[in-house]
Amino acid sequence: MFVGLRHRNFLCVLCLLCFLCFPHPFAGTPTDEILRFAVIGDSGTGKEGQYRVARQMAAWHDRLPFELVLMLGDNIYGGLLGSGGGNRSDFEAKFDRPYAELLRRGVVFRAALGNHDMRRRDGQDLIDSYDRFHIAGPQGYYNFTAGQAPDGAPLIEFFVLNSIRLEKDKRDPEQLAWLEQALAASRARWRIAYFHHSLYSTGKHHGPDTKLRAKLEPLFRDRIQVVFSGHDHIYQRFHPQQGILYFVVGSSGQLRRGNARPGREVAAVNDQTRTFLLVEARSEVLSFYAVDDAGQTFDCVALAPGGSVLPLACPAGGREEAP
Repeated sequence: MFVGLRHRNFLCVLCLLCFLCFPHPFAGTPTDEILRFAVIGDSGTGKEGQYRVARQMAAWHDRLPFELVLMLGDNIYGGLLGSGGGNRSDFEAKFDRPYAELLRRGVVFRAALGNHDMRRRDGQDLIDSYDRFHIAGPQGYYNFTAGQAPDGAPLIEFFVLNSIRLEKDKRDPEQLAWLEQALAASRARWRIAYFHHSLYSTGKHHGPDTKLRAKLEPLFRDRIQVVFSGHDHIYQRFHPQQGILYFVVGSSGQLRRGNARPGREVAAVNDQTRTFLLVEARSEVLSFYAVDDAGQTFDCVALAPGGSVLPLACPAGGREEAP
């Protein structure tokens, strides 16, 4: 595992001093709602690695309850060589049982579709199973809000894309037109996009989809603050690109050890352990805590007003609970 942070210059020190004046990210006030959510990607294997991450998610829920899980695609893998992904017959083994404890506690999962999910009926089994995956759009893309800012506006608006319809040279003018209109109409304090294919990645297996980036980043600029993607089975956080904080969270079930190339734009990486991301949102700060499959935090940062990314002390993790 390697976690890197860019060398701090004098400006970063000043930013950190300013940040220390903010309330602690785990301390709320009566007028400032706190919303926590988890992020997982490439999770649906039904194997022990997925269960290990799910147990840690439940353990962290005991300490810092969250109400929502974002799923970044490849939520239900298929059989041999990935055949038959997205099949309803696999939902129990690859979703219901691994996340049974979180589901029992009322945590809501909201999924983006991945390429493996689309191998049966173009993802229709997942779309039809709204009570599980809460995919609100018939074509697999949709938006929703969560939480409330002090001024009454939504705290966060999430924009969930179907990147399978847009990847590489694929065209989907209807989805892009919908996205542009939805972004223009948003009044949320924070705006977050998530989908399967990564615009930035140094993964050796897939890497960045630069053609998808050319379609989406002009729409995101000055509108979206954070983007979550999967597809490469690693964890990465990038230095802000075009003012946007990008994450790859593609190792919540699948993992390709040693798969990340170095890159100057990479701020943190873990290609050795399975991972999920815990996020805490307040009106003036987003806090991110990457957690491995032993429950240890390893990459902890805050996104402050103006787009500054500042280091946070990682809270101590715990040992894995027995199944």
